[in-house]
Amino acid sequence: MVAPGRRGRRSRVSRPELVKVPAGSFLMGSSDADKLADNHEKPQHWLTLPNYWIGKTPLTNAQFRPFVEGDGYTNIEYWTAAGWAWRIKEKISQPAYWEDAKWNGANQPVVGVSWYEAVAYVRWLSAKTGHPFRLPSEAEWEKAARGPDGRIYPWGDRWDAKRLNSGIFRIFFGKLNPVGQYPRGISPYQVLDMAGNVYEWCATKQGKTYPYKLEDEWTQSYLAGDATRVYRGSSYGTGKRGARGAVRGFDPPHWCFLARGMRVASDGDAPHRSVRLPAGKLV
Repeated sequence: MVAPGRRGRRSRVSRPELVKVPAGSFLMGSSDADKLADNHEKPQHWLTLPNYWIGKTPLTNAQFRPFVEGDGYTNIEYWTAAGWAWRIKEKISQPAYWEDAKWNGANQPVVGVSWYEAVAYVRWLSAKTGHPFRLPSEAEWEKAARGPDGRIYPWGDRWDAKRLNSGIFRIFFGKLNPVGQYPRGISPYQVLDMAGNVYEWCATKQGKTYPYKLEDEWTQSYLAGDATRVYRGSSYGTGKRGARGAVRGFDPPHWCFLARGMRVASDGDAPHRSVRLPAGKLV
């Protein structure tokens, strides 16, 4: 599928590679034994989720480019009312840092996107591919990162700086890596880059207390307005505390940051170019 681009360019629309996270319960949040945990990560509790799919990696610049070069920033149908008003007021036509060679490598994660832009992108992707994509809830993000057993990091409970692109204070001089560069940091559900490199927007509004109560976080009413939204994960500038899978972050939906991107999710039957769990992995 090809989207007509600006100035005569045409960019191919591709569906991000997805991993299935099977239905079942998982341990959400942090226990009192985790001395690095914040209070809003507690109490740790069991939560049951239905089947869903999540991006195997964060969304890349190459995957976001057809949205920029097509009608992503000019078609109001993809945007929430608050997001469109922000886009018009601020004259937004591409992500922050889009023209900066340090951040715009084709296989680097797209960064400098607001929550409004992330929502518009997945709506655009749904329209172009015919498959319903969305942002993950923070519960879905956490299960995909930690598996069912409440491990602290995607790979286990012990910190290992060699399994992710991360490091305290590197936010000032570090850099984004291309996605998928740390296979030893893979999660129990075979999802990559759930620690380090970039933070990722979720659909969830700030203010959900634990135990987490399930609700539909992809309705028109839930997405409306300018409520502060959750982001998950960590960046190339965080250390062992910030890279824990239970960490919760919150920002206004218009905020753009050079270390924050996005990852897609989906419901329903297996989308095209999906990835199934290999035999012997956790279910």
